[in-house]
Amino acid sequence: MGLLRRYCSAWSRHHRSAGFGIHSPHAYRFVTEVLGERRPYYAYSDIAELRRRVIAALGSSWPHSGVMPLKQAQQLLRVTNHFNPPRILQVGTTTGMSSAVMLAVNSRSHLWLHESRLDERPVARQVMAPLGARITHGTVLADVADAYTRALDGAMPFVLVDRIDSQADATTLSDCLCGLTAGRRAVLLMSHIDHEHQRHVWSTACQVLERGQTFANGRRGILVADPKLQREHFDLWL
Repeated sequence: MGLLRRYCSAWSRHHRSAGFGIHSPHAYRFVTEVLGERRPYYAYSDIAELRRRVIAALGSSWPHSGVMPLKQAQQLLRVTNHFNPPRILQVGTTTGMSSAVMLAVNSRSHLWLHESRLDERPVARQVMAPLGARITHGTVLADVADAYTRALDGAMPFVLVDRIDSQADATTLSDCLCGLTAGRRAVLLMSHIDHEHQRHVWSTACQVLERGQTFANGRRGILVADPKLQREHFDLWL
């Protein structure tokens, strides 16, 4: 969604984000009770403190606009809490905040992380260090995705894509997602869907989605594959 289209659709996206014009009961509840929930959650204070520590660790040389906004982190917590996945696949990270937020939902959940540049991200390593054995880290997406797929053991796939660094990774992830969402419940959360590689993966995932719903604002998207739902897309104010 280009800048002009985002501007022209701002009112309708804001209107729909309050549930107006949404006829699907599942989509209405998800939009109003999860994405747009305003009541505080149990881990909000912990997330705010974590974000303060991340900004302090990054120092004045880092553009703090690149740190996950507090509202976005809170929404990520709500979405993860809603689905409560025992196993999570994450592609790319910058500060480790998103990993910590998702793992805060369930003390028994485990995360498979693909990040080829983790050695260059000391803050991310610092944030994820207390999580210890709950994170399996790899540098080759094909290997990480394969290990995650084998470890699902019937659980619903839950995938967060924060950043994709190459077309090869985009192709690998697209192939993986096609297998994960085929005829089953699955959740995909993506940031920066207006960027080249993410745009390719997001558009491919939406195209192959047979049944389910997508929620997006042109920059971030959430795809919920579910055989019980009809195929629908909602432009929102996320």
